[in-house]
Amino acid sequence: MSSLKYKCVLVCEDIRQELGGRVSLMGVLGSKLLVQTFPLPFPKLCLFIEWGEIVGKVNVTLNIIPPEGVEIPKVKPSAPIQGQPGLVARSMIVLSNFAFPAPGNYVFEFEADGKVVGRENFLIEKYEGQMPAAVN
Repeated sequence: MSSLKYKCVLVCEDIRQELGGRVSLMGVLGSKLLVQTFPLPFPKLCLFIEWGEIVGKVNVTLNIIPPEGVEIPKVKPSAPIQGQPGLVARSMIVLSNFAFPAPGNYVFEFEADGKVVGRENFLIEKYEGQMPAAVN
């Protein structure tokens, strides 16, 4: 299973299944957030993962590794995905009522059948100044 790789990971606030097999991602976040207050709550925190070619069934697990000294809820969502030759396999992970308690570098670690296949950083920094106004 070590050859299994994902093509992309997107973090967002909602994932919606549309007609015709389309998927809409709402509130897409970057890999770095500047926030003024903690904890940083998310009613829904979603991860959309697009994989390389998968043949057969693979069990995908998400581990969230917090910065040193930071405690987070013990969540480790896991679900099987089924792949077919020539088709793109996708994982959609939804965490309900998840909060980041403190600033720091959180790591989303992905396992496939118990083996780590990748890690993505999600940096949350405390911003002390005044937030800039939105640009239209």
